[in-house]
Amino acid sequence: MESLDQENFGGYDAYFINELLNEHECPVCKMALREPIQTQCGHRLCLSCANEIRKRNKGVLVCPLDNSILNSSKIFADVAIERVIMQLKVKCSYFSNGCEWTGELKILNDHLGSCEYQTLKCSNIPCSTSLLRKKLKEHMEKLCIYRLVSCQYCKQKIMFSEKKIHEENCECLPLCCVNQCGMKIMRKEMSSHITDSCANTIIPCQYLNIGCKLKIYFEKHKTFWQSLNESLFFTNWLSLLV
Repeated sequence: MESLDQENFGGYDAYFINELLNEHECPVCKMALREPIQTQCGHRLCLSCANEIRKRNKGVLVCPLDNSILNSSKIFADVAIERVIMQLKVKCSYFSNGCEWTGELKILNDHLGSCEYQTLKCSNIPCSTSLLRKKLKEHMEKLCIYRLVSCQYCKQKIMFSEKKIHEENCECLPLCCVNQCGMKIMRKEMSSHITDSCANTIIPCQYLNIGCKLKIYFEKHKTFWQSLNESLFFTNWLSLLV
């Protein structure tokens, strides 16, 4: 008989501590019986293996050991053997990676769901690194160059591998004012700072359009015009008294 696809059918492919007895092994897939059935001729096989035989024989179930044609009404689930098999002791499927766990077959899947020696792929896209579960968390959170980190300036989530370039060009990166006023301004606000509030920005006289060439630092601009207006007001007031 051609080989069977074990992903769709077949018995338990586990590492049993003791060698399987013949009565616990399926004659079709050569693994421990999964959902065992017993035939009218006294043989046992996995339910999924029996279904595959029936499928390949156009609905006819033939015993793989004596080639007798089996009557479906005379086949029954062998609960007793299934109970015995589920109590057999097995090693962890990842014992070759160093796991020393052993236990009954019926709790193997529970263990595998959290086994520290299972090899898993890093879920940080596009990382392709595979590590033991016990090392994966540190890799994903501290070592993987594709892990997400926050920009210290804008708080945006970025890949660690892109962090340096991003922060060098971040719109929220504090930069020294180009006018050397002593303040640090976010890159995105530098233009408005220079235009609207930088103490070292030089502003032309408001009467430039009629020929005044005076230029004043922004920090002195307001007080200059205030004092000038006050001076002009006082001069005009005196002229009225004369």
